[in-house]
Amino acid sequence: MRIIIAVACAAFLAGCAGVRPASVEGECKVFTDPGFAVQGKRLKDKQWIGKAQETGIQVCGWRRPKN
Repeated sequence: MRIIIAVACAAFLAGCAGVRPASVEGECKVFTDPGFAVQGKRLKDKQWIGKAQETGIQVCGWRRPKN
């Protein structure tokens, strides 16, 4: 009985072995990494750009721009 439970758990968890969730894979193809640090004019612009780039770095695997 324990073997059956272990095999079932392994089968369910094997679906989580991917690098990114399947729901994110398509979105990463839509947005592209600019390849450089984007600057905004206003503080609100800078905050939005920083959040968008940080999300791309964490979720899509973009490289962090150099200073």
